[in-house]
Amino acid sequence: MEELTQVKKKGNPNFGKKQSEIREIDKVYTFVLTETHERYKPRDPDTNQPAYSPFPPSYKLASEGIALDDETGRNRRWRCLKGIDSIWVEDQEGIEPTYNDFEDLVFEYGKLLVRGYERNKLAALKVQDIFEGKQNRKMNTKVVYKLVDEEKELDNALDSFDIEFDALKTAKECSDEEMLPFAYVLGINTQGTIKQIRREFIAKAKANPRYFLKHFVDPKNEVSYLVHKALTSNILSASAVEGKLVWSESRKVIMDAPKGSDIASDVAKMVMRGDEEANRLVEQLKKM
Repeated sequence: MEELTQVKKKGNPNFGKKQSEIREIDKVYTFVLTETHERYKPRDPDTNQPAYSPFPPSYKLASEGIALDDETGRNRRWRCLKGIDSIWVEDQEGIEPTYNDFEDLVFEYGKLLVRGYERNKLAALKVQDIFEGKQNRKMNTKVVYKLVDEEKELDNALDSFDIEFDALKTAKECSDEEMLPFAYVLGINTQGTIKQIRREFIAKAKANPRYFLKHFVDPKNEVSYLVHKALTSNILSASAVEGKLVWSESRKVIMDAPKGSDIASDVAKMVMRGDEEANRLVEQLKKM
C-alpha cells in the first residue's frame, strides 16, 4: 500500500475563525488611572498649562493576590503568570513560579494598553478591587484605575465639537428677535446694546452648548420675555396691589402674584399648562 504523506497547508492561520474572534484577539484595551498625581504636574512658565502628563512615569500594580471571583462568588487566590491564560492558582497546578515568571502590570504616565490575546493580563486587571469595573468590589475600596473605550471617547469628543459648533453658529447668526427672549432667560441684561447682548449670548453658548441648543427653541422663552418687557415698561405691575399682578393703568387684577415670585417665568409655565387666564394675558400683550 502506498504510504500517504500529509502536506502542511499554507495560508492564513486565522482562516476558519470567526471574524468576531479575530477582532477580539486584535483589540486593544486601554486602562487608565482615575486620578492625577499633583506633584507630577509641572507647568509651563509662559502659558501656566501642564507641561506634560499629570501621572507618574510608572505605576505598578500587584501581580498576585486574593479576590472575589465574580463568576463563582468565591474568594480565590490569583496570580498573573507569563504564558498562562488562567490567573487562578488552582488552575495552575504543578507550577512553582519564580519572580521572573510574573507579568508586570505597569501604567506608564497613567495608561496601560493590553492586547486581546493577553488574557492573563486582562483577567488580572479586571479581578482587582481597585478596578472601577469590578462587579463585586470590597466596601470602601478606593478605585485606582478604569477601562476606557478610546474609540467611543473620540466619538464623544467629535460629537461635543459638533454641538459647540452648532451652538456658536446659532448664537452668532440668529436674528435679534430670536436672541432677545432667550438672552433674558439666560440672565443677560437685555437693556444693553445689541452688540453687548450678542457678545454675552455667544459666551453663554460656548460655556454650555448642549443646554443652549436644547432650550433655544423653548416656547416659554418668548412668553417670559414678553411679560418681562411689560413689567419693565410699566404696562404690568406686581407691586401696585400686594400679592397681585395688575394692569398698571387701571389697577385691574389679572392673577395672584405672591411676593418674591418670578412673574415672567410663572406666567410662561402657566401658558404651557394651558391656563386660560395666562393665555389671555399673553394674547393681549402681543397686541400692544
